[in-house]
Amino acid sequence: MSTTEKSDAPSTPRRRPAGIGATLVTAVIVVALAALVWQGPTWFSEDGVPGAAQPGPAVLTLVLGALALVGWRTAPRRSWRVVDIVVASVLGVAVGLLFTLFNLAWNPISGLLGGFAFLGAVLTGPWLLGGVVGGLVIRRPGAAVFVELVAAVVSALIGNQWGFFTVIYGLVQGLGAEVVLAVLLYRQWGLTAGLLAGLGAGAAFGVLENLVSNAALPTGFQLTYLALAAVVSGAITAGLGGWALTRALARTGALAPLASGRNAQRV
Repeated sequence: MSTTEKSDAPSTPRRRPAGIGATLVTAVIVVALAALVWQGPTWFSEDGVPGAAQPGPAVLTLVLGALALVGWRTAPRRSWRVVDIVVASVLGVAVGLLFTLFNLAWNPISGLLGGFAFLGAVLTGPWLLGGVVGGLVIRRPGAAVFVELVAAVVSALIGNQWGFFTVIYGLVQGLGAEVVLAVLLYRQWGLTAGLLAGLGAGAAFGVLENLVSNAALPTGFQLTYLALAAVVSGAITAGLGGWALTRALARTGALAPLASGRNAQRV
């Protein structure tokens, strides 16, 4: 047989790079931010007196980050295209501007309804939108936490009542949504995925809020706060709202370069 003839033996498929560099960079960022939460800024009590640094938020961040990274490693498509990065960045800035509007509305609303103990649990949904929309639109591992974190940074840079802590909450909330999408193996992008991602983001917020602000309150209060944050703010407001927003964006044609735009009927 001539050496120029092709062999009948099946060729070994070429494997795409595993994205180890991106995974390691993400791990370093998560660990660094978690350490900053633990040893960096101190949490403030109700009367504005600085409190001691708490390990709880750092542990929560590390656990969620580790789970998200495991999911990232098992995802069918890990690599990001240039268009994914651009759209995710623009989306993060846009959601950050929405956060700013919600920040401005928070003081009047809380002043009007301040007697309701679970106000934060049921009205936090708008601040959870970044993770849900980012995940459903970009459909790449890391998109949920990326968009939510960029939005939180934009909100903090513009200025709000919570300062740097906005970034910490954005990281944890984004990781909450990211973990759920990882559990779904980054293969489901419909209404169910949106509701569950919102549920994850809301649950992450609820746990963090209980660690930071509600630690001295009864366990029953904390469980109720967590449930309301996960279901009302998370699944309903952020999950359903994020899915509807993604669907609306897809119908305009703005997401045409992405799978979420080309397959709008499946969103």
